[in-house]
Amino acid sequence: MFDGGGVRYGTGVARIPHDSWRIVAAYALLATGALAGAVWIAAHATVTHAVHTGGLFVHLASLMLGFGGVLVADSFALRWLAGRATLGETLRVINRLHAPIWVGLAGLVSSGCVLEPNLSSSMTRTKLTLVLILTLNGIQAWALGRRLHRRGDAPLTARLLAWGAATGLVSQICWWGATAIGFINAQR
Repeated sequence: MFDGGGVRYGTGVARIPHDSWRIVAAYALLATGALAGAVWIAAHATVTHAVHTGGLFVHLASLMLGFGGVLVADSFALRWLAGRATLGETLRVINRLHAPIWVGLAGLVSSGCVLEPNLSSSMTRTKLTLVLILTLNGIQAWALGRRLHRRGDAPLTARLLAWGAATGLVSQICWWGATAIGFINAQR
């Protein structure tokens, strides 16, 4: 049984659902602060050649882990859309990919601190904006996934389909955009 504020009773322990918008907003605020901290570190870090080289390796490995996970998740979503998998199967696979995606993103942000980014460059600022949007999109995608998981294999509403499609589109734009900018910046 739930009270008006979304707190569940009856199990002996009050429980607040993890996908409430207050929780999502708190995670978003925490993530924004972490990204701002990473930018501050990047602006103030003195980096040796060895640290830069190690950071580049971690950056590339994290890109493979995080973006690779996103591409696999999206391929399973496309399988579901094509009728080749159930929604439940698709959500289970995608749920398992959340950890490597987040670890990859965290690795990209932390290693980016030692890659001596040109923070006055409009390209770098655009990349940082894409990373922030990507992170916030990932947080709300987690809430969407929990909501979809609770539905099981019930048909999705047009609203949930549109929400999922928009989430995937934003993710792809941000991952590809940040990757392209990183590649262009590395050529300079």
